[in-house]
Amino acid sequence: MKQLDIKQHTKKYMNLAKKASNGSYPNQKIAKIGSTVGLGIGCILLVIGIFGITQNTVFSVGILIAGAVTCVSNCINFKRIKRKN
Repeated sequence: MKQLDIKQHTKKYMNLAKKASNGSYPNQKIAKIGSTVGLGIGCILLVIGIFGITQNTVFSVGILIAGAVTCVSNCINFKRIKRKN
């Protein structure tokens, strides 16, 4: 079994993190698709949370907050992707 060189392993993933923060990894098309899917899931969670509040369920506020945070996060990512173009 091959020995793991921790220094090389750390360097590899630090470079990957730098590429991700620059918007060059994954490519912009994949990042845009991912944000679209995330935004759709966030909207679904918002609708479920609002419906849950009207039905007085226990977890409705948590679902509503999760949906709002997901939508805001993906909108920020969309703006970041457009700015990199």
